[in-house]
Amino acid sequence: MTNITKTAFAYLLIVFATPMFGQEIWSLERCVLHAQEANLTVQQARANAKVAVLTERQAKTSRLPNITLNSNLGEQFGRTIDPSTNQFVTTGIAFNSMSLSAGLPLTAGGQINSSIKQARWSALAADADAKQTANTLALQVAQAYLSILLAEEQLESADRRVAQSRRQLDATQKLIEAGTSPAADRFNVQAQLAREEQLAVQARNNVDLTYLSLKQLLQLEPDFDLRIEHPAITIPADVNPENYSLQPVYTAALETQPNVKAAAFRVKSAEAGVSLARADYFPTLSFFASLSSNYSSQFLDYANGRLIGTELSDPVTIRINNTDVAIQQYISNYEFPKLPYLKQLDQNFGQAIGLQLSIPIYQNGRVRLNVERARLGIVNAQLQENQTRQQLKNDIQTAIANARSARKQLDAAQRTFEAMQAAFANVDKRHSLGAANSLELTTAKTNFDNAENDLINARYDYLFRLKILDFYQGKELRL
Repeated sequence: MTNITKTAFAYLLIVFATPMFGQEIWSLERCVLHAQEANLTVQQARANAKVAVLTERQAKTSRLPNITLNSNLGEQFGRTIDPSTNQFVTTGIAFNSMSLSAGLPLTAGGQINSSIKQARWSALAADADAKQTANTLALQVAQAYLSILLAEEQLESADRRVAQSRRQLDATQKLIEAGTSPAADRFNVQAQLAREEQLAVQARNNVDLTYLSLKQLLQLEPDFDLRIEHPAITIPADVNPENYSLQPVYTAALETQPNVKAAAFRVKSAEAGVSLARADYFPTLSFFASLSSNYSSQFLDYANGRLIGTELSDPVTIRINNTDVAIQQYISNYEFPKLPYLKQLDQNFGQAIGLQLSIPIYQNGRVRLNVERARLGIVNAQLQENQTRQQLKNDIQTAIANARSARKQLDAAQRTFEAMQAAFANVDKRHSLGAANSLELTTAKTNFDNAENDLINARYDYLFRLKILDFYQGKELRL
């Protein structure tokens, strides 16, 4: 087979194998990646980060010129001003005006630079928030993943106890038939078996619930046939929580935890906000240029008139040397054509270029209040940063204390398990010889089962506490 054929065959095998077997095996890494891509909270945080990046890009475009094309087209009635001749007319006029204007800010008291800096720090903070949301979700997925492993191990233990109780019931029945044990011992063992079967049902339900919790974090449907990978769960022998101290873990967390970085970025953004507010104290200077022209349906071509006749005007009486004299004159009448559209645009074409200076003199104290508000924003951002750092320190202290406590609990559970295992083995052996009754056997078995369950819980609890410490040190979540 060629390499292409082998690849195609492998791909088809993967595609069609999943429906055939009806389930997928997911590792912790795959669960974390899928959750971070599908979770709605993470998607929203990433969308907010993209919006912040667009805001930064918009702030940068303030340095570029703005160009605007305007055009008005319409008809006016009544006594209005002809836009081409600036004369009052009473006839309806169709008009069209066009203008192309451009403006370029030259200086604005540092307002543009400050807005760009503030937007940049805000974008970095939003990106850190998105990473923090993804990291927190990863820790939740790891906890749900370990909860499934714990629940399935408890289910296996419960099934083993059911099988063991059934064997004990058979052994007790043989002892009763041999006359070694009283018939009442059967009821004790049967009661023990019923209790073990009930606990097995509860353990099986707990597995389903833990899978449902993981599916919800992964944004999967409840009927999705999900199965997780079962790596070998071993307690790290080279890790001792007693060797952890606050300062090294805290120092590492300051460099790796995105929420700490986000708080620091917001302080920088608030500092840029002060400069942005102070920019309103200073003058602004901008360059402008424009092109314009207009058209009117009543605009006449006075340079190309046509004589249509001459008439004598009405007499006008004036007084000359105390004598009234009637004066008349000949008036030539001309007909003027309307100037074509393009020629009007050419004749009315105008240009403008210049500088615009705006000097703030008195603004009702608005700028001063904005500056004070921006300075208070720095104080709030610094307090938020200190609170974030303090909360991180408290969380790390708690995580170290929990890890130490979990290790001690695990050691104690291991010793209890070994003691209860030996005690149960002794009673079981004595019971098989008829030297111990069923009540002693069930009591020893119950104590052993509880010790085994406590040991399983302590093992996974300790492992999760170690993963929390790894999380604060920036280590990848792995089993």
